[in-house]
Order: sequence, then C-alpha cells, then structure tokens
Amino acid sequence: MRLDNRTAVVTGGASGIGAATCRVLAERGADVVVADLDEEQGAELVDEIDRERDGGASFVETDVSDEDAVAGMVDHAEAEFGRLDVLVNNAAVASREADGPVTHLADDAYAFLTGVNLQGPMYACKHAIPAMQDTGDGHGVVVNNASIAALVAEPGMDIYTATKGALVSLTRSIAIEYAPAIRANAVCPGVVETPMLEAAMDSAAGPEDDGDVPDTLDRMIEETPLGMADPADVAHTVAFLASSDAKAITGATIPVDGGYTAR
Repeated sequence: MRLDNRTAVVTGGASGIGAATCRVLAERGADVVVADLDEEQGAELVDEIDRERDGGASFVETDVSDEDAVAGMVDHAEAEFGRLDVLVNNAAVASREADGPVTHLADDAYAFLTGVNLQGPMYACKHAIPAMQDTGDGHGVVVNNASIAALVAEPGMDIYTATKGALVSLTRSIAIEYAPAIRANAVCPGVVETPMLEAAMDSAAGPEDDGDVPDTLDRMIEETPLGMADPADVAHTVAFLASSDAKAITGATIPVDGGYTAR
C-alpha cells in the first residue's frame, strides 16, 4: 500500500487526525502538503516528516473558508511537488457556543460552521480536481473526513450534523460526477482523542455551561465497543482509500467509530 510518486494535500493538517494523516501518507512515500492556519505547528510537522518519513512535506497557510486561499493551496502543491493526486478534506470546526437546536439557529453561527465544514471542502474540490486531472497520471482521490454525526444524531449539534451529512452526500456526487478518473469516499470518525475533543471538554467545563457535553462524550465512549480511537486509526483508513488497494472503492461512507454505529 505504498504511495510513492504521489502528492497529497491535507487540510487541517497540522494537528489531530490531519497531522496523523500527513505522517501516515508520508511514511508510505507520498509528498504531503500540510494546509492549516497554525504555521508554528505546521512547520514543526513538516520538519518531523522531512527527518523521519519517506515522503517530503511542505506547509501552506490556508483558511479553507476563503476560496482564494484554497486556490493558493492547490497552486502551492503543484509548485512544490509538480503534481496533485490526493485531497484529504479534514479541516473542520465544532462549537457548542455557535451550534445548538435548529430553533436557536443564528445566521452567523450557520455561516461559520458551514464555511469551514462544507464550503471549505467544496472549494478544495473545485480547485483540486482539475489539478488532479491535469497533473500526474490524470487520476486522483478525494477523501472527505465527515463524522458519525452524519449517520446518527446527538442533541444540540444541529448545524454541525447538517454539515457532515451534506459532506457525505457531496462525496457521493463527486464519485459519480468524476468517475473513472477521480475516486471519492467519506470517512466518518467516532470519538477520537484530538485537540478538538479536548477543546469541547474544556469549553463545557466552564461555569456557564450546562455540563451536557462531557456527559454526552462520556456516554458515547462507554457505548463504543472498541473504545475511543487514536487519530492514527483514522489516518490508516484514509491512507488505504488513497492507495491503489482501494481502486474499486468510490462513493463509499466508512465509519471509523469502534462499532458505535453498529448498535
């Protein structure tokens, strides 16, 4: 399952599942573009990959909700490595402060969450798919990191849930629209030990919070047969989908949730 002579762009690549994905892809020989807003963490990851992995790496500062920045991200990949073969749409945000029941919908919260979680992947596909078709062997792979929220709902996250469900549907559309040159699949992580999870727990611990967030997460962990996942568990699934071993898989939605949605 080597990825030699391939270039991958990973959004939100500086930490969590994104960083784990960059490490695994580079370990298997791919050159990786770490696209993120955090320049310090991104630069550290690039240095680590260059020292310890088979593939090369480069950082590009990217706000995925800004189309010009996303177009620049794709240009950066082509300029640095001469081709683009894999796009991993991993960047995402979740916010209990911004999100909530649909009856509490606020336009600014909707714009914030959809801008990163849905519009961002759309921008990335808009610019990356033509680059895949025009470079390398003219083929490419899109892997969209969605969430089990696209498959099963939890209260108080209506906007986030909608963005992830829409991302799964977008994945299917891309798979049909651009076959056979482009394959597209969605990965739906469950509870994963990431900075986003830690931030959700921390924000829920404040005096103004009702405390439902840690209770919900604790329950989800307890109800996951295999327990909480590590970012590398998701990264290995992404790497498989990016490889030729998955050449007959497109339009699929794959839970990486320790069995949570099997109940």
